Amino acid sequence: MAEASQVEGASARRLWLVLAVAGVLALLVLGGLWLRQRDATADHGAGLIVGDQRGGVQALLQAAGELDHVPYKIEWALFPAAAPLLEALNSDAIDIGGVGAQPFAFAYASGAKIKVVYAARQIDSPVRGEGSAIIVPAASPLHRFEDIKGRKLATIRGSAGQDLALRLFERHGLKPHDVTWVYLNNAEAKGALATGSIDAWSTWGPYVGYALLKDHQRAIGNARELPAQAGFYAANDKAIAAKHAQITDFVHRLARARKWAAGHKDEYAAVMAKETGLPLDVARFTVNDYITDPVPVGDGLRAEQNAIFNRYKAAGIIDKVPDLTGAFDPSFPPNP
Repeated sequence: MAEASQVEGASARRLWLVLAVAGVLALLVLGGLWLRQRDATADHGAGLIVGDQRGGVQALLQAAGELDHVPYKIEWALFPAAAPLLEALNSDAIDIGGVGAQPFAFAYASGAKIKVVYAARQIDSPVRGEGSAIIVPAASPLHRFEDIKGRKLATIRGSAGQDLALRLFERHGLKPHDVTWVYLNNAEAKGALATGSIDAWSTWGPYVGYALLKDHQRAIGNARELPAQAGFYAANDKAIAAKHAQITDFVHRLARARKWAAGHKDEYAAVMAKETGLPLDVARFTVNDYITDPVPVGDGLRAEQNAIFNRYKAAGIIDKVPDLTGAFDPSFPPNP
């Protein structure tokens, strides 16, 4: 990365280190897995090592039939969160992996040799965005989003959960300092909400589904009222140079599988539930936000990322907006 980009990304680097701490133990545990998978793939020079989470894209591709007749070997490495996946990606332990826009941008701004090769945005529907929400206990006195003023709000620092809260603040006329931020990982925040040590929790995915459907908690705001943001697949520079054809084929399969999922939500949810152990109704809730269409990888996404960073800067989370020049590689069209 250019020297100027490294200087401007100094504050993002500090935040990225905070995000990575939560994944350090998982990184150590999974280190052997990465090495085993890298060694296995070394015998298949044309293969891909794909970073994933349990019940993620491997399950989707398998359910959609997109793992049949792949002309190269795919090895899968499972990660509990974006931070250790991005560490593995930057160290060339994996070739490609799915990450949220925010953790990708912090990693890139910190000097990671990675680029976005595929991006997709949620398809609009009556339930789009409900899987990213501000959760409160059932008996909470908070009923409108504005009621959060003066309360303790938990999320992961610099995460999609924090960006959700900041966007909702803008929508409802609040300021970031109107709440007391409590930085906890999702498991910690879930426990803190149950004990009453926080008032609300900004989270996403199965955590929201479980909170609403099993813990009978409530959402006082969600991403339904906000424009959909893009999620990414990123590859490291070495894989982009050496395995361009394989990555192109992989993103084609991914785009087709996402299209398949839109018409087969129950089948997708059943696979997710089996892979993750989630209750089937929680899996069904979760897959609604995984129904996406690919979007062009280019300047439009860079502008969207800059808007996220400008929110973080205004909130005092980072000191400067990092330079994302070169972060998006448009040479992998999602459709053949």
